[in-house]
Amino acid sequence: MRWLLLVALSLACSGVRPAPNADAGRLDCQGTGEPAVVFIPGASRGASDWDEVRRAVQAPVKTCAWDPPHTGPRSAGSDARRLLDALEGQAQRWVLVGHSYGGLVVRMAAASAPDRLAGALFVDSVHEDLFDPAQAVPVTKQQPIDWIPSFREATRVSYPRGVPVLALVADHRGTEGWERDLASQRKLVAAGNPGEVVVVERTGHHIPRDRPDAIAETVRRLLALPTVH
Repeated sequence: MRWLLLVALSLACSGVRPAPNADAGRLDCQGTGEPAVVFIPGASRGASDWDEVRRAVQAPVKTCAWDPPHTGPRSAGSDARRLLDALEGQAQRWVLVGHSYGGLVVRMAAASAPDRLAGALFVDSVHEDLFDPAQAVPVTKQQPIDWIPSFREATRVSYPRGVPVLALVADHRGTEGWERDLASQRKLVAAGNPGEVVVVERTGHHIPRDRPDAIAETVRRLLALPTVH
């Protein structure tokens, strides 16, 4: 699949240990209201990926963009712990939005704090069904994610049932692997109430850059659902 070309993985790693005195990341929050909408970027990306989306969502929604640590190794589990620590005091409940690798972080954070989860949005998220460990390279400064532990951690947890969950997937209909990609996204939303996959046209994998309007519209839809509040 297309995102595998962007993913660097490590076959040799059995766990993630953050480096001593590692950067803990930063959470930038703006606006007021509950629940807060928390944006989590893809691998080797940052909070600025969500600037256009946050502007499109508009006040009075409180939005928070997660700028992950720039040092590694990192995993979905370690990033979720840092994110939840940063969210303390910012909001009582939240909607989690994760792009690509950020989808794994959403799964870990949702499972760790199910009572505070108001909804989730997966944006062209990676999924274990599309993961090929044979394409492994070591963790580097430029690519700090330890992918094998990240997938292992995410597959061991369950998304809380009954919480709204939607998935946006880039439109690659007619290309090789499209049906498998779509099926993986359907698995992500299977426990949601509602749970739905939406195909986004005129975009590649980087939906936050190509179609911030589509993400903002879906966030507003999540916030409008009665079960979110």
